[in-house]
Amino acid sequence: MSLKQELDTAVDDFFSGNYEITEGTVIPDIADIEFGKKGRELELAMMFIDIRESTKIVGAFRRTTAARMYKSFLWGVAKIARANEGELRSFNGDGVLMAFIGETKRTNAVKAALQMSWFCQNILQPKLSKYFENNNELKDLEFDFGIGIDVGKVLVVRGGIKGENNNDLVWAGNATNYAVKLSGLSKEGRHIYISEDVYKNMAEKIGNTPKKDMWEERTWNDMGGITIYRTNYWWKLE
Repeated sequence: MSLKQELDTAVDDFFSGNYEITEGTVIPDIADIEFGKKGRELELAMMFIDIRESTKIVGAFRRTTAARMYKSFLWGVAKIARANEGELRSFNGDGVLMAFIGETKRTNAVKAALQMSWFCQNILQPKLSKYFENNNELKDLEFDFGIGIDVGKVLVVRGGIKGENNNDLVWAGNATNYAVKLSGLSKEGRHIYISEDVYKNMAEKIGNTPKKDMWEERTWNDMGGITIYRTNYWWKLE
């Protein structure tokens, strides 16, 4: 069979027949989802955090410096997610996708986001500032990041080639897409953007002393004028 015939046959198969979809109660790992027309559906809070201007940063850094940045970033946000009952499930270089499940998934995801904001600004950024200051391509740029959170039904399937080291889980659903898009809205020091569902159903909306709502309401015109919320607050780690 030629490669073209093989591709035609496989895609026809993917688009035909019914998928066997089961309800999930725990965040799946890759070994939990079989190949074929099988999937797991879950109600999840999805978070995406990425480094802004990463292409410019990596282009100006030595490869070893870029690796130090990515390793520190990945390790830090993964530890914070795990400390808040979340799991890192996808890493693509400058962006990390995390999932939270259960009754407190919204609150846990937001708490994790606030702690990640503190980590990025108070631990990671100071380490990187000297590299920025000593680099002509980066001296006018500050290390920046964006975080997006949304909640909803997510269908998890396993994609790639069976038996090869190039397959992974696919997290299909609006919650995933919106989390990624929301993370890209970061500006004016407002690093965290969340959907209206997350805002209305999380346990805590206040911070600082005197206590006040830490969230600013905004209209997301690019997505049809829906309401979202943003903040420049963080959660200090001790």
